[in-house]
Formats: sequence, C-alpha cells, structure tokens
Amino acid sequence: MKNARMTGVLLPLFSLRRKNDHGIGDLAALKEWIDWAADHGVGFLQLLPVNALGEGEAPSPYSAVSSVALEPMYLALEPEWVPGLPELAQPSEIGMDALHPASDPALVDYARVRAWKAVMLKRAWDVFRDGEAFEGRRRDFQDWVLLQDAWLDDFACFRVMSRLFGSCEWWKWPEQDPDRVRLMSEEYGDAMLYEKWLQWLAFMQWDDVRRYADSRGVALMGDIPIGVAMASADVFFERRNFDVSWSGGAPAEGDFADDPFTAKWGQNWGIPLYRWEEMAEDGFAWWKRRIRMTTRIFRMYRVDHILGFYRIYAFPWIPEENPVYLSLTPDEAAARCGGRRPGFQPRPDWTEEDRKLNLAQGDRLLRVLLEADPSAVVIGEDLGCVPDYVRPDLQLLRIAGFKIPHWEIREDGHIVMGDAYHPCSFAVYATHDFPPIVDTWNECWEKVKAFRGAEAAQPVPGKEEMDALKAGYEDGRRVLMCFAEFCGMNEETVLAAWNPQIKNAMFDALLACRSRYVAMMWTELFDDGRRLNVPGTVGGINWRPRMGFTAEEAAGMEQSRWLAGLAEKNGRV
Repeated sequence: MKNARMTGVLLPLFSLRRKNDHGIGDLAALKEWIDWAADHGVGFLQLLPVNALGEGEAPSPYSAVSSVALEPMYLALEPEWVPGLPELAQPSEIGMDALHPASDPALVDYARVRAWKAVMLKRAWDVFRDGEAFEGRRRDFQDWVLLQDAWLDDFACFRVMSRLFGSCEWWKWPEQDPDRVRLMSEEYGDAMLYEKWLQWLAFMQWDDVRRYADSRGVALMGDIPIGVAMASADVFFERRNFDVSWSGGAPAEGDFADDPFTAKWGQNWGIPLYRWEEMAEDGFAWWKRRIRMTTRIFRMYRVDHILGFYRIYAFPWIPEENPVYLSLTPDEAAARCGGRRPGFQPRPDWTEEDRKLNLAQGDRLLRVLLEADPSAVVIGEDLGCVPDYVRPDLQLLRIAGFKIPHWEIREDGHIVMGDAYHPCSFAVYATHDFPPIVDTWNECWEKVKAFRGAEAAQPVPGKEEMDALKAGYEDGRRVLMCFAEFCGMNEETVLAAWNPQIKNAMFDALLACRSRYVAMMWTELFDDGRRLNVPGTVGGINWRPRMGFTAEEAAGMEQSRWLAGLAEKNGRV
C-alpha cells in the first residue's frame, strides 16, 4: 500500500448520514461508506480525530479529553452492535425531542445527540451488567479491561470526576492531587465500570469496521493532533509529561486569518507543550501507546501540525486570556507575562546551530512514531511557516508531506506542475480548515469581475477605490492563471465562475499528479460549499455540517460516477 497511487475522500464521522442514525454519523454509516468507496475506486477514507470529546456545543475533534479513549457518540445504536440494547423505537417515540429541542437537520446538534445516546446506552448497560444472557460477553468485557494499562482506569476516573465536579477543566476541581482523585472515584464503582464498558463497545465496533474495511480493500486514515487538550485525562494524571506553563499554537500568517487575534498574534490552541526529555526517560511510552492504539483502527494516519515536533510556537497565556492581549503591543504583553513572549519553543530558527538542533529533535521524535508501527502509512501536515530543513527530513523518513497546488509556486512566479511533485506526498486543494476549492476559485473570480465592472461603470470610481480593485484583480487573476497552468486550461476558460468544466479539469490534474496520495473533501466532491471549520473561531457551524444523503444515495449520484472515472483514468484504482 505504501507505493500505491490512491485516491481518498475526507469524511468526518460527524458528517455521515444513514437511515436511523440518531443525529450524527456513526460506525454503521462508516461501513456503508466503505462499500461506496470500494465500488468507486476510492482507496482510503480520511477521518478527523475520533477520540473522546468534551461536552461543549460544538466540540473540536482536535481538543479531545483523551489521547486514547474513543468518542461514544459515534457508536452505532443497534442491538447487533450494542449487547443489551433493546430494539429501538424512533427517537421521537421515546423522548429524544423532550431531552433537547429539535434543530437544523443539516447540522449536528451535539447536546441533543449526547443526551439521547446517553439514555439508550445507560439502558443497555443496565441490561448487560445484570442479565444472565450476557454472562459470556461480560467475561469478554472483563478480559479486555485487564488487558488495558493505566489509561483506562484514569480515563474512567476523569469522566466520573468531571461529571461530579461539573467540568472537565480539572484545574477548577476542589481536589488537585491525582492519587486522591483516584481514591475518591472508588466510591463510584458502577459509574467507572460504565465508562470502561463504553470504551470496550467503541473498540469492539471499531475493530469490526477495521476488519470490514480491510476485506473491501479500503484503508481508513486517522488523525493524530500534535497536542492534547489541557482539559484531558492525560494532562491531569500524567502531568510530568506536559509543560502547562506554555500554550501551543501557530504564528500569525496575516491575511490567512479570519479573526483579529489570529491575524495579529497567531493561533493559540491552548495545548500544553511536551516535556520531551521526561518522556524519553521511559522510552516515549506515552507516544508509543498513542500510536499503537491509533493503528489498531487505522492503516494510515495524518500527524496534525508535524512542524511541532521540530519546534512549536507557544504563548505564555491561555486562550481564554486572548482578548486581554489583542490590543497590547509585544512589549506590553511581555511586561504582563513576566518578560515571556510568544515564540518558538524550545528554540527559534534564528541561527544555524538552532536549526540543526531543531532538525535533530524532530527527526529523533518522528522516528519514535514510525518505529511504534512500521507498517502504517504516515502523512505529515506540514503547512504554515515551514523551515527549509523539514520537508527534506520528511522525505528521508518516508512521511508524505502536503502539496497544495496554488501554494506550490516557483521563484519565477509559475506554478509547480504536478509531474514535478515528489511521489511521497499528499496532494489536496484544501483541508478541513479551509474553504472548499470552489469558494477559493469564486473569490478570485469575484475580484476579477469587480475590477472589470468598475472599468466599465459610469461614472468610473475614484482613484483610491480603483487602485484597491486593481490590486484585487491582479491577485485574483494571478491565482486563476496559476490554476490554468496547472490544469492546462486557457485564460478564457478560467476567467469565469466555477463550473463543471473547471471542476473536471482541476481534479483531473490533481489526480494526475505524481503524489501517491490525493484527496478531496466530501464538500468538494458533492458540491457543498460549507466549511467544516474556521480556525480561530468557536461555535457556529464548526465541526457540524452533515450530508443531506446516505452512502447508498450517493452511489446513484453523478459525482460518484465522475470520481470513479477520474480514478480509473489516472491509475488510482
């Protein structure tokens, strides 16, 4: 598989839909999409992180409360999938609407889904725990629990205490000592067992899905965030591995940002930094466990912000304090933080010696990941401010870095053609943090159209306005002409709104490139213009868009036949 040319589709689990899915994509829906993929030349399905989430209204999959535990909301609620679960009536017949008001069916309502599934799973647990018919399955459950290490006890404890204290933000708990918290949890034995049972169910369902995907020749691709949430079982119980005095993120990148703080200061993700030397003392056991549990499910995985293994940008304040710093100068911010300033840790790339040390650190740490499971295909999300030593090192390690065509520009201003890409790469037009390519295209076209319209207008706008419109025109036309070069289209064809001809040429060129792995988001494939996430913002529709169709319905859609044809044409079946 590591040398195969493959086509993939990004399908976040929350977006999937099936009949009776109870408001969010689940693992039964994923099996249906595996069939769709196998039947349409799609070699891998790319998922976002699937670890246990916090209980916010739109929880980010990149802020999970555990590096190992899985999210129970993705469990398929069917008797054959959940031992002890009775035949389900329709949700409205047994109180789902009463638990939480109905919402937009095009978006996940996490509170409603969480409440509904908790009721049904608790009913199933009561039957499973006490029913004679499940004696054999209870032994299976108990055997599985014994095979897990401390992560399972700690995670169950963290869940139970989070509910007892009303928050997963452990620094607000009345008790801060992990050992005392463990002792307190012993009074909640049934609740602890229930949390472990949910994890057993999740791993059993995922094992089934993994076997099914393998049988159909479809690889599942997971995602490992560079960090873990501050409010997580890992940080509370394994604090020696984390430096909570810094908050990891990414530097400012100007016009990329959609909010003022990100534009000025960068992205503050709120993740603690790793204490790499402390982790080295036990042979990076934490990381090896994380990789081992990930590759139990996934044949491929993407490392989010792989640059962070070499050095990571960090803030001396937490995200909740961002508004305080928005209007401050760097000197004012440093004075407030005792002299500490945002910057790269453990060191920047200012000197040749620093660069060598950062390269050595990243290479050493990534080798630990690769050695944890040499059979897995590893993708490195290497976007942003990328030091020039990173991508050669990734190629040496056979970690596939990203290729985003309109960002791959030569010194002479021309686009790098797809036949010049390194085979060990992962080519896409957009990731989950960006708009679908149709939006990028039309934004450029609108700039061209606005200037042309102003030129023909009577009266002609003033000089200042025309200068701004001309700058926009030149920028928009430049991007569209780069696409024209990449796809082999002429100027007349590309200086237009997105249309089927352009879509076909764009993705034909993408699938024709030398990259072994090529992917598109489901929103791009099925012409849905919504964004999955806007970095630097919280709430709204982030992490919530749902498909309006099932996998079975998608199989009858023209977009599926179109993708199958492109995959076959470009040798990616």
